[in-house]
Amino acid sequence: MVIPMRWKLLGILLLGLLVLGSFGSAGIRSSDKGKTCQMVNYWVFENGRWVEKSEPRVWWYCQEPEKVKGFMGFAFKEMPYGIFKKPDVSVLHQAAKDLTDLLGIDELHGKFSRNVPSYGGMFINEEKGLIFVYVKDEKDKEKIKQTLGKHRGKVNVVFLKGEYSFYQLVKWKKLVEKLDVKKLGVTMIDADEAHNTLTIGLAEVTPEKLKLLENELEKLGIPKEAVRIEKREYMKLESNTDRIRPLVGGIQIVNGEKGGAGTLGYVGYYGSRKYAVTAGHFGDYGTSGQPVYQPTEGSDNYIGVIVYNPPLPRYSDSLLIEVTNADISTGIYSNGNVIGKRYSSNQYIGEIVYKVGITTGKTSGAITGKCVTSYPKGGGVLYCQMEATTSMLVGIVGPQSTTTTEMKLQ
Repeated sequence: MVIPMRWKLLGILLLGLLVLGSFGSAGIRSSDKGKTCQMVNYWVFENGRWVEKSEPRVWWYCQEPEKVKGFMGFAFKEMPYGIFKKPDVSVLHQAAKDLTDLLGIDELHGKFSRNVPSYGGMFINEEKGLIFVYVKDEKDKEKIKQTLGKHRGKVNVVFLKGEYSFYQLVKWKKLVEKLDVKKLGVTMIDADEAHNTLTIGLAEVTPEKLKLLENELEKLGIPKEAVRIEKREYMKLESNTDRIRPLVGGIQIVNGEKGGAGTLGYVGYYGSRKYAVTAGHFGDYGTSGQPVYQPTEGSDNYIGVIVYNPPLPRYSDSLLIEVTNADISTGIYSNGNVIGKRYSSNQYIGEIVYKVGITTGKTSGAITGKCVTSYPKGGGVLYCQMEATTSMLVGIVGPQSTTTTEMKLQ
């Protein structure tokens, strides 16, 4: 059963975004701050028509919680931040995990909350130690307060008035996925936890496109008031150029058949065999056997071969390379160290993440979407992708990747 083993291995290597130990503590890099509070336009349906509005991209990092629309109050009186007080991000993440455990939600595997049925979304602010939660039922608020009471003084909860349950938003999302997205110009669909809406990206937002989408929403029985429209480009499948040995993540690699350069994701061992993960579009979906070089083609630069890259549609834009002609080191260029792994279900909207690419270099930003359905410009669909203000973060965990193994990062 070669294919299942490779699929499992690929999933294990994609268990979550890397934690890069030497990239510093939580906080968006100063060079990336502008993206977080950059104003973006969106459209909502009000009083019988589509209305254009604007707000900061990661709005909960850019305004005081008391001024947020739908603010219902804090769970606790004690605040985790102040002039001489800085929150502990590790405690915030643990509190978010405790809340996730209470909710019991795993959108990827179709699990939704029975414990907190009115739950409509959750996201965090690492700079202030806050967890924002959309909820309707007072009983559900009390359950959340009881669960997180042990973190009182170190974490606080901002309750926001939710209009729709997360279960309902995901149900509508699945309906929209069945439409002719190419005709409509749909580029992404998200059960948007940061807005308690069904957010739909359009390549072009025109009165004609809005009307066309409006007609389809009516046929599906989706209330237009629950939908948020953003102008979004199609997902870009883009690809440190020195010869680097041992191999580490974040360096340039070349596909010997397809041509073009890409960025090596990261490396690891399965038993004694060496593997590397990178973006699926570096190769050809559904194709294996392509040789890989670092940093450029040439017999001395050959490092291995693509052994698994499933066809679309799928749950991760990722492929697996077996490294046969180079040593590896589980670091990230430059000076980054792999110190652990986390499932995507235990990563949170608002969490600060980092990435390294041969074109963009080292960048950081906040997660803005966790399980986004994305449509690459060349066709096909990628389910459950993660978005951040840096870019689309590809390589999200697939359904086979929940099995544990003794694979280790050395």
